[in-house]
Amino acid sequence: MALKHVQRTYDALGAEDPLYAVLSFPGKQGNRWDPEVFFQRGEREINEVLADLEQRGIQLRRQRALDFGCGVGRLTQALADHFERADGVDISHTMVQAAREYNRHGESCNYHVNTEPDLSLFGDGQFDFVYSNITLQHIPPEASESYIRDFFRVLRPGGITLFQVPSGRRRPNSGLAAAWYRFRSGTLRRAWKRLRGKPPVEIHSVHRERVLELIETSGGRVLDSWQEGSVRRKRTSWFYLATTATPGVAP
Repeated sequence: MALKHVQRTYDALGAEDPLYAVLSFPGKQGNRWDPEVFFQRGEREINEVLADLEQRGIQLRRQRALDFGCGVGRLTQALADHFERADGVDISHTMVQAAREYNRHGESCNYHVNTEPDLSLFGDGQFDFVYSNITLQHIPPEASESYIRDFFRVLRPGGITLFQVPSGRRRPNSGLAAAWYRFRSGTLRRAWKRLRGKPPVEIHSVHRERVLELIETSGGRVLDSWQEGSVRRKRTSWFYLATTATPGVAP
């Protein structure tokens, strides 16, 4: 799995302009983000997410939460306002370093560098809530699928996950078609972006039907899914709200 390219890209972005690398808004490039405004956006996002869960009648335990693809901790710190402990995990050393520098929650907010294509740094059943937004879309599909499986492994029985990933054409698993996908979406895309003077950020998708398969085979149960926002080139952005099966209840 070509995660080394993802790590290299975000290590460079984290060293140069970490807040803009997370939220690439017009006029914010060149370290122009006001950190207070930046983190307030994270607080607003998490507040809206948790309020929506309450409106759905979902009783969420508030002991431990995981922010997958934490970057500088925009959402991790917001989760720490609502949970006894929040953990952020990211592939980039420089992003995690910045997250630790921005941390205002002390030991109740922890950050981890993870360069593996799984979440083996965490044991089974560690979290009540796993959240991920605008992260899986930058990861090669093979790794994204592995992480999605592990979302359910690290959740406690009855835990909740909400994650976002674009849906596009169903990706071939092997053969020339799979090799062409990796070249076009990885090597070629990075080269084209460099020629245009842009960060070599990759954009990937996992077909909606494949995501539903992953949830079911990982012992999860879909509570809802919805399209929100869009990405280019016939990819649509989807959110998936799911839970782990409770003992004695079929997923």
